[in-house]
Amino acid sequence: MIQSQRKLQKLDFLVRNPDYLADLIISRWQDGSLPAERLLDARAVFKEREPELHTYRMLRNSHGAYEAFDNALSVLRHLGLIAVRRAGRTSDEHVRRRDYFLLQAGADQAQRLRESEAVLAWYDQQTAYVAAAVEGMTGAQLKEQQYGQPEYAATPVHQMIGGITERVRERLDEALAQEELA
Repeated sequence: MIQSQRKLQKLDFLVRNPDYLADLIISRWQDGSLPAERLLDARAVFKEREPELHTYRMLRNSHGAYEAFDNALSVLRHLGLIAVRRAGRTSDEHVRRRDYFLLQAGADQAQRLRESEAVLAWYDQQTAYVAAAVEGMTGAQLKEQQYGQPEYAATPVHQMIGGITERVRERLDEALAQEELA
C-alpha cells in the first residue's frame, strides 16, 4: 500500500529522475538516516542505470512535480490489479487522501511481466532503490526534500523540471571517497 497521492507522486518522480534519487540517497546518508552501503545504490544509479537514458522528466505544477494518474490507474483498476481507497473524509465531496493497494492479481501480473519482458527489470531495480531510500519518509517529507533542490524549486509552473546530474555526480564522488567506497 502507498498511503496518499502526494507520496505516490513523489515516488513516481524519484523513479523517473535517477539524479534526484541519487541525491536523496546521499542526503539521507549525510543526515545519518541511511548507512554508507546505500551510497552504492546511488553509484549504481549513475554507473549502471545511465540516468541520461532512463530519465523521464515531469512538469512542475503549483504543488510540485505532478502527472495525472487517473487514466493509467483506471486501466489497472478495471483489470482488478490495484485498488484505490478514499480515507479520512471531511465531507461527501472531499477526502483527505487516497490510498493505493497492489492486489494479488496485480502482483501476479507483475511477476509474469518480469519473466517474459527482461527489459522491464530496470523498473524493479529502480523501485527497489527508491523503496530503500525513502523508508520511513512521508509524502510531506519527500516534498520538502524535493523543494530543497534549487533547480526544482526555481522551475516555473508548467515547465519541465530540469536535471541535477552533474552536481550529484560530484557529491557522490566525494561521499564515496569519504567512506572509502570509491
